[in-house]
Amino acid sequence: MKKSLIVVTLLMLSISLMFADGAGGFYSGYQVSSFPFMDGDSFGNNNMGLYYSGGFGYGVSWNNVITGGFGYAIYASEDENTPIGGFGGVINGIRLLRYPINISLMSWTGFGGISTSSSDGGGNGKSFAISEELTLEVGFPLFRWFSPTIYAGYQVIGSLGSGEPFEEFLSYTSVVGFRFQWGKFY
Repeated sequence: MKKSLIVVTLLMLSISLMFADGAGGFYSGYQVSSFPFMDGDSFGNNNMGLYYSGGFGYGVSWNNVITGGFGYAIYASEDENTPIGGFGGVINGIRLLRYPINISLMSWTGFGGISTSSSDGGGNGKSFAISEELTLEVGFPLFRWFSPTIYAGYQVIGSLGSGEPFEEFLSYTSVVGFRFQWGKFY
């Protein structure tokens, strides 16, 4: 009887994993003055030309709600190897379309640190900071398990150190980037 219960439990667990959705992978993004695909967008920004890259993972519920986590490092430019900051946080969103392409609206909210001495933000030290990025993502599943994805959105990063919030460092700008995702896409 115990063996049968164990076998049934393991079979049900493996079957439930077949219906789970989600993905994980790595990504890179760039701050831009305006979106390359829109002439004269009206979003205000103080583009600092920062580049960021990191990793992520998330699950998708039966009603297309996305929840997960991420971490990334920020660089003053793509050519520099020394990060000026880093963030970790939560991913929340909703999947709008699953197949033949993946379309999602995402929120990436994180806490971390930023060096205010090597950017245009002023100051001369390091500061605890918060970041928020809202993106529209479009993925192109090449296989059931792999999807390159492009995204565009808006990012705000601000210091929360001593003094007034966002006083030492504030970046608000449009962002574009790409993600390589492994998971279940259709």
